[in-house]
Amino acid sequence: MFGFGWIFHARYEVVSLRFRVMSVERNVPEHIYADFGKSREDVGRSYLNHARAMNSGYVVFGALSDEKHPDSIVLECTLADGSTIELSVPSSKIICFSNDYVKGKNRIVLRQAGTLVKRGLYLIRSGKISSFFDKVKRYLNGRPQTALQKPDEFASLFEAQEGQNLSVILDHNLGGGANQYRDRLVDAIINEGRSAIILTYHVATLSHMVIVRNKRLNVRYSIPDITFLWQSLQQLSVKDIIYNTAVSFVKPDEIPQFLIRLKVLTSARLMVLAHDFYLVCPSHFLLDHDGKYCQIPEISVCDNCLPKNRYGFAALFTERDISKWRAIWGSLLAAADEIITFSNSTAQLLMKAYPQIESSQISIRPHEVAYLEDKIARVKQTASLRIGVVGQIGFHKGAAFIQQLSREIKRREVDVNIVVIGSLEVSCEPSIVSQTGPYRYDQLASLIDASGANVMLFPSIWPETFSYVVQELIYMDLPVASFNLGAPAERIASYSKGLVLASMDAASVLDELILFHSKIYLAH
Repeated sequence: MFGFGWIFHARYEVVSLRFRVMSVERNVPEHIYADFGKSREDVGRSYLNHARAMNSGYVVFGALSDEKHPDSIVLECTLADGSTIELSVPSSKIICFSNDYVKGKNRIVLRQAGTLVKRGLYLIRSGKISSFFDKVKRYLNGRPQTALQKPDEFASLFEAQEGQNLSVILDHNLGGGANQYRDRLVDAIINEGRSAIILTYHVATLSHMVIVRNKRLNVRYSIPDITFLWQSLQQLSVKDIIYNTAVSFVKPDEIPQFLIRLKVLTSARLMVLAHDFYLVCPSHFLLDHDGKYCQIPEISVCDNCLPKNRYGFAALFTERDISKWRAIWGSLLAAADEIITFSNSTAQLLMKAYPQIESSQISIRPHEVAYLEDKIARVKQTASLRIGVVGQIGFHKGAAFIQQLSREIKRREVDVNIVVIGSLEVSCEPSIVSQTGPYRYDQLASLIDASGANVMLFPSIWPETFSYVVQELIYMDLPVASFNLGAPAERIASYSKGLVLASMDAASVLDELILFHSKIYLAH
């Protein structure tokens, strides 16, 4: 089930948002939680007198325990005052796939295109022409161009040597660091004169998708399922199989056996990359059911947590059995010719979850961001603390913490501001927190310059496996602070302008940042 929309209350914050799904056959409700607080500038413009309208967007994506079509879907919205509002989703807003699968997909594409046009008109009226074209480009580049129905159709795409020594990459298509890594990997494969096949999942149309890239081809096709690709590849020559991440795939428990089966079929080299912790838990940021970093506890604790967990993509694993999950993904790690992590921290956590893994099986290869080495940011204002936060800051990236920090700043009435170079998926006091909106990587240094930020805060609440943002900020020679979690803290600890925060309490962090700012700029 996938959906999106917006919701806000004039007086109270939304603290929980979920969909209650009922079918007559089961007569037992199922719930899928929504990820809310996302930027909706179009809604903000329509409700100018309501600050919460700007961050009223939500996305819902999860799986139901069976394939029965729902008879009713109700949106349950819990507010900060403890009350819950229920809104029935009208049948006109629901598209159910049936035997006429293609027709259902076409309806989805048309409806989503209509929504894109409406939001695009807002951007054009607001003078944000470049943002409009960026949004259109992302939409068109992300969706399948057409569908493949037979395995023979896939094999026929390749000419002569294009079907030899293929690289097969399994990856999500959600953007971010993992996709940046994959794009550079694909470019290297093409430069070798070979072809790359990317198996991914297009969430917006609930479709498996293959992307074929070589010096001649750059095409995207929807396919019925992952078995289709396995059948197609029997007619081709595969050199290597690369697991980038399976986050967002439906039926994720089928992925490991698919990759192992493909390795046996092709005798290809299998590499497993740890961009996140999906190999360890369906809550791939290692957030427990309370939204806190779990530190990979005893299995008995996981047994209690996972059935209640709504973070990451836990809802796609309907069995919610952590022992089964570890057995399935442990088999992939055992079959891998090489396991690659991007920090020592990630390697240690992986071995904590799978004690049978030897350190010799893991290669640690930090990412490179040489493309930003000459982009030094210039701090122009140092008298007062101006905290800079970079990225699309959702819950796992520390959105709730930024909200708490802004409230602490307001409570103390100190001369401190926060600027988000990017977007923040929560409402904050605009006199304290400002946002630039989405940016391109080549704009980062100039946006930081213009923002007046002089101390950068990386507020992620999970042990990130690398973080391009942190490395970019270090290359820019900026003061950077983070929580004592994962790869970012590992690098910041040895950085001359780095601060590993001793606490995750907003009041204590503000004290530490004020002292850090004074030490960097005012001590001499």
